[in-house]
Amino acid sequence: MELTINAAGDEQALTEFYSWLRDDVDVARSATISLAGSRDTGEMGAFEVICMSIGSLTGLANLGIAWGGFLRTREETPPFTITVEGELTAEQRAMLRNLDLPFS
Repeated sequence: MELTINAAGDEQALTEFYSWLRDDVDVARSATISLAGSRDTGEMGAFEVICMSIGSLTGLANLGIAWGGFLRTREETPPFTITVEGELTAEQRAMLRNLDLPFS
């Protein structure tokens, strides 16, 4: 499953969540995580999205747990939107319904 996490221009929150995900052993073990740079501005170091590839339901659950932990460290919920690419299995759809993630 391919996910894209957008922070509606809040690069600091995006970078902090990226670091949070990379530091989470369970997430790092079950997903491939990268930052994608902004294509519009041409600025070096500007990040627009986090890209994730998750290969299991456990990996998706780990993302949900990491999201909850990250939110507990923030005063305000960042303006994140998570987009799922491609077709989902019935199990993946069921898991997504149970997670408190900002899916679009």
